[in-house]
Amino acid sequence: MKADTNPIIVAPYARISDTDEERAPGLDRQLRTVLPLIETRGGTATREYIDNDKSAFKPEVIRDEGFEPWLQDFTAGRNDGIAGWDIDRIFRQPSDLERVIKAYCHAYFKEGRVKPALWLPQMSIDLTDEDGQMVARMLVNIANHSSAKTVKRVTNFYRDEALKGNVFSNYPAFYRNQDGSINEDKAVITHKAIADVFAGIRPTAIAEEWRTKGITTARGGRVTGETVRRIPIAPGIAGLAVYKKEVLLDEDGQYIKRHDGGLIDIPTWEALCELLKSKPDRRRPTRALLSRVLRCGRCGSKLVRAPKGDRYFTYNCQSKDAGGCAGLGISGPRLDQQITDLVLAYLDQPIEAPESDSAPDTARLDEVTTKIAELMAAYRAGEMSGSIVFPSIKELEERTEKTALPGSAARAESEARHLGRRGVAYAPA
Repeated sequence: MKADTNPIIVAPYARISDTDEERAPGLDRQLRTVLPLIETRGGTATREYIDNDKSAFKPEVIRDEGFEPWLQDFTAGRNDGIAGWDIDRIFRQPSDLERVIKAYCHAYFKEGRVKPALWLPQMSIDLTDEDGQMVARMLVNIANHSSAKTVKRVTNFYRDEALKGNVFSNYPAFYRNQDGSINEDKAVITHKAIADVFAGIRPTAIAEEWRTKGITTARGGRVTGETVRRIPIAPGIAGLAVYKKEVLLDEDGQYIKRHDGGLIDIPTWEALCELLKSKPDRRRPTRALLSRVLRCGRCGSKLVRAPKGDRYFTYNCQSKDAGGCAGLGISGPRLDQQITDLVLAYLDQPIEAPESDSAPDTARLDEVTTKIAELMAAYRAGEMSGSIVFPSIKELEERTEKTALPGSAARAESEARHLGRRGVAYAPA
């Protein structure tokens, strides 16, 4: 292993949980402590790793600007550790600490790198040592518990405020300003949309009109029919107090009103909710001609329709849980069009009088169908492998093609089988 006296490269890290500023001043205050700390302990500082407006307590938050890039750089050997203003700036979730412990131990014991650093103004913690790990786990669990109590306290505070009619939101409604007050320009747009809804215009049509005028969502995103549908049915538009989607009531069961008001009265809002509850802007699902008719050329499972948007879809092999291999997909509209063209071309051909000896052998067809069903049953039950089953099925079908399919039908069948070149097995009716 490398001696601990070797030069050590340490990453300065700073984090602020909640701010609406481009760069919170608290980050600079942390770094004014962390950077001299690295220097006084004989380390060399790397670039700064910053998480602005990022919680370390909420599991769903990914610190993709500072913490995650630092850990990736440490794993790649571009730094030898991290320094922070306090351990709760770096860790609030025990799971993050365990990831770092694993990375530190691997780097030190397996790769022979210099002992990784976790430097704080109060102490240095050795995460490759069992005692150091215990101390770090205790401190992180304390920080985690403190955050949980803070969340509970803040939750109770904001709910109590909402019960008084004071509603706060980081993401105000389309027609409200950041402070919750009504935006007069967007209020006019919203009133017109409400009138259009009562006139029978669908939200999708309203959304299309908004897009042509450059109107966006409250966060600057693209307007859709669902966006328009949700605006008039949100309780806040009637000036009702809401906390975490709960419409708040007083002790007498009456609605609690927001202090900053709304745009419409309660009866109008209830009428809009009734009118839009069925979501009439939703399009009918795209139809698929061949779903569960085609078979996967790899495993023999039926292909199913998989939507990829409002109009596009693919035929995919079913998941492994459903008996497929999930390893094949093909464009749905293109394949439907190809099969449609083949069928129409076949139907356009003149009908030829069948020869006396070309009548299909019904008994033979029934026998083959039974054998194919038995082979597929054995395959699904795991009694026979696909390498035996599918060649056998193919041989049976080829033996009966000339008997079962006269002339042009046989040619159409042959053309359809060429789909197998793309991994799609044709399933005869």
